[in-house]
Amino acid sequence: MSVIEELQITPYINAHDTYTVYGGSRMSARTLEDMRQIAAVFVDMEELQLRLGQAAAQLTKNEDAFFTNGSAGALTTAAAVCICRGDPFVFARLPAVTKDAPDEIIQLHCQHNAYDKAVEAAGAKIVEIGDADETLEFDLDGRITERTAAVFYYASSLYARGSLPLEQVIETAHRRGVPVVVDAAAQLPPVENLWRYTQAGADMVIFSGGKTLCGPQDSGLILGKREWIDLCRRFGSPNHGVCRGCKTSREAMVGLYSALRQYVELDHEENRHRLLERIGRIAVRLEQLEQVRLETVHHGPVGQDYPRLFIHLASPAQAQAVHRAMRARHTYIGLEGAAVYVSPLNLTDGEADTVAAQLTETICESM
Repeated sequence: MSVIEELQITPYINAHDTYTVYGGSRMSARTLEDMRQIAAVFVDMEELQLRLGQAAAQLTKNEDAFFTNGSAGALTTAAAVCICRGDPFVFARLPAVTKDAPDEIIQLHCQHNAYDKAVEAAGAKIVEIGDADETLEFDLDGRITERTAAVFYYASSLYARGSLPLEQVIETAHRRGVPVVVDAAAQLPPVENLWRYTQAGADMVIFSGGKTLCGPQDSGLILGKREWIDLCRRFGSPNHGVCRGCKTSREAMVGLYSALRQYVELDHEENRHRLLERIGRIAVRLEQLEQVRLETVHHGPVGQDYPRLFIHLASPAQAQAVHRAMRARHTYIGLEGAAVYVSPLNLTDGEADTVAAQLTETICESM
């Protein structure tokens, strides 16, 4: 009997996206085997972090890298090292800030989101600049003081309106001696984003391991300049202090490195064609339905470069009914206005056929 059967866990088809509430993404057999191998031995965790960081940096054209327990843990770790700036006295007392250490982290108001709680967990005070419609260079330059620890920038198309361009943020912050941290947790693909932000000048850039990298869900990666990654290794988990809660296992670290290596080596153009083919398998079935309009959208929910199939229905009420019915069939799909949508990221070909049949039947029942 499998553990799924033993615990009576309901397995779902994920035709929505790589969201945490669904378990992230699928790991490959190669990733699972690498995790099994490291789980069978004991290691020096500092050496493992160093070796993995150097190897990941080489793969991603960066100076160095640090492995964490997800993007939230990476945000806390990055905030902590920006505040303490190498001072062990300050770090040991976080989240309380002493000795006049800089404890303010600047964010754009239009980029405010739920994940900045991970930044506050390190003891940071968040200072917002600009408004929902506009952020200007003087908003940033005028708000930087001796209390400024860093500028955190959230790279998502959701925040494009009102955001100051990242390059301008980096230029202004660096001119004033302030580091810039980019949260790019879900900004893959394209693969080039693994080095684009750091090549633009960002000091640290954060990626989730459990989304399109297809590593363990509880893994994350900080890529960046060696001076800052050195501080992450010095103060980050498994060391005691505010980052201890960001502890990650040797299995998750090696699993993420394995997934990262496979992702960089992947033929991304071929993979895109494969995703489009899966959408096509679903679209062929749905094209037979009346009062349904299909649309292929060539970007993810926060601007990533992958396709999704939108099924436009007669009304938001019908879309909600279809969404609920698919959930009852143990399949996750997306919902947006009067449309439901499917992402092929986490589907096998067989699951795509199942989703097509379920959607066809469910939409017919909703008419």
